[in-house]
Amino acid sequence: MKIINRSRKIIGINGEPLLPGAGMELPEGYENHPSICDYLAKGIVVDAGRDMVSASGSDISDFERKRIAQEAIDQYKRQQEEQFEKEAAGARLEREAEIRAVKAMRKPELLVKAAGMGLTVNDDDTVDALKEKIIGAFE
Repeated sequence: MKIINRSRKIIGINGEPLLPGAGMELPEGYENHPSICDYLAKGIVVDAGRDMVSASGSDISDFERKRIAQEAIDQYKRQQEEQFEKEAAGARLEREAEIRAVKAMRKPELLVKAAGMGLTVNDDDTVDALKEKIIGAFE
């Protein structure tokens, strides 16, 4: 009887290691051994002769599931990073547009903008000083 290890761990059978995903031909009489029967019942090992779906590789092993899960996590992280970069670029463009708008404002508009932002302004502040205060608040 040939068996295939479908677990994530190395199994010792008759003093020989059976690596995950590897197959092994059992010695005569071992198919009725209590440990082998338990492994078969729990799906830790499968009978390659009876379970052709598992033996052909159509069944996904634990290692393959772990690899697929890790790829999905990596893809999700990449998508999140791309989304963050897009949002950061959008915020940067908005800030630059706001700075351009401030540079084009006159003193009355600058006073209203500064007051709306909660900045402390004096009546004797120059246009350039107001622009510097407002632009400094953006950064």
